[in-house]
Amino acid sequence: MGTIKNGRQSGKVGKTVTYLLNGKLVTRTIGKSTKPASDLQNAVRQRTKLTSKFLQTLKEFILVGYELDARQFKELPQNQAFRYNWKHASAGSYPRIRINFSKVLLAFGSMPLPKGLTVVASEGGFNFSWAVQEGLSGTHWSDQVMLVAYFPALKRAAYRTAGVARYEGTDLLPIFDIAHGVVAETYIAFISNDRKSISNSVYTGKVTW
Repeated sequence: MGTIKNGRQSGKVGKTVTYLLNGKLVTRTIGKSTKPASDLQNAVRQRTKLTSKFLQTLKEFILVGYELDARQFKELPQNQAFRYNWKHASAGSYPRIRINFSKVLLAFGSMPLPKGLTVVASEGGFNFSWAVQEGLSGTHWSDQVMLVAYFPALKRAAYRTAGVARYEGTDLLPIFDIAHGVVAETYIAFISNDRKSISNSVYTGKVTW
């Protein structure tokens, strides 16, 4: 908003901004810079675009995976997920920046994870397995498994936010309408039955569908 003081205008008015520069009153037009973007600027834009598009594919999963963390900071889950993954889950330099899937975090929390995490492709989807550790502090037999398979070549994902209970030790993530022969990046997490506790997600590797 522009103001007038001692007969002089300053501030923004319409598409112009007026200000003192070295004792002189300067008015300039506000608009897009005509200077070419630097490599740093281009790198930031590329990382932002890559991260946003990737996380958008998993929006419903992230709403659950980051809900508890976001609540602490009075933020949106997708904002928290974006901040973490923008900073930690990209690799390379412009113009060849890519998502580092092994660093991606799709759920954020302090619940302990089980050992022996594995995933293999089967006829109906991906079979995830884990060790059943009874009495592990911070966990409960009724905790539910959360599963993800992301297909980079297709930019598509399959996931479950409420799978079987922890005590089952294995669960199937069904895959529909995706032809065999493509590679999936896979992840697993656990959430309490009352949705008051959640683990970090864990990258469980590449699996060919």
